[in-house]
Amino acid sequence: MNKLARMYRRFRLGKRYKHQYRCHADFSLIRHKDNLDVVWKNEIIATVPHASTLKNKFSNSCFTVATGPSLKDVDLTLSSQHDSISLNCAIKKFKEKQLAPTHCLIIDRAVFENDWQCIKDSVLSGANCFFSYVGLSRICEREPELFKKGNIYLIEGIGRQFGIARPSREEFREKYDGDDDIFVDTSFPQDRGAMGFSCDLEKGVFTGKTVATWAVQLAYYLGYKNNFIAGMDLGGTGQSYFYNNGKNNPPNFLANYEPVIRVSFEQTRRASEQRGFSVYNLSEHSSLPDKIIPKISYAEAIVLADNYVDSK
Repeated sequence: MNKLARMYRRFRLGKRYKHQYRCHADFSLIRHKDNLDVVWKNEIIATVPHASTLKNKFSNSCFTVATGPSLKDVDLTLSSQHDSISLNCAIKKFKEKQLAPTHCLIIDRAVFENDWQCIKDSVLSGANCFFSYVGLSRICEREPELFKKGNIYLIEGIGRQFGIARPSREEFREKYDGDDDIFVDTSFPQDRGAMGFSCDLEKGVFTGKTVATWAVQLAYYLGYKNNFIAGMDLGGTGQSYFYNNGKNNPPNFLANYEPVIRVSFEQTRRASEQRGFSVYNLSEHSSLPDKIIPKISYAEAIVLADNYVDSK
């Protein structure tokens, strides 16, 4: 799509549909109760379920695998008996060990645009793949046959659902104030979907400036009681990934830490205390302090996960 066409499309969509600007003009979704038809060039080419259809379908513990540099030293085979969630291009680490994750969550638009092999490998791994609507649009553009080769689900941000106008700040507060499923810091009344924790994927997740915040909300909704996150350095071990392919510029987590990432994980901690689940950070040098999300070692996490399973 050329620049003029993009400008015209954005004008037609308007600011309340700004969250759809990066979708292709020939892409659309038709909502049903539990799934969505994927429309490409005026034809329905696939039907994908919404992530909310998997509520409490899983249990016990999961290992969420992020892409920070500390992941280089993690041997995923040691936790392979437990369910796992691969974030963005962490699928590279699974393939390195000839493992397949239980779930894949890819939200980073740069992965869809610059590292397509991660998308293909995630889908072909057989995992449940949770993608944004921008990601679904890129699949339509590049390789629509992937819809028939894997288990693809749509996951959306709160207040940023496809085909639904984004609420104003006042509308957002009116809708979610007092909602027991929504945890926010009321000292940031201007926020409308970036900072917080959602217990209900039908309402959407808080975006949090990092895929890890999507992952903690997803893991809770799927039914996991313990979530051990490896490779969540958040800039604490340098601005890079555990891999280096020269394609994706590493995100500047430190620039985004205050207040968005910090507040999102503070609300994660608050939700975990009230809803009875646990989240652990396995990155010793992560910029996220232990007082927000407790830090333990990978070995300690495996012991906890094994004992939790044994207690059932």
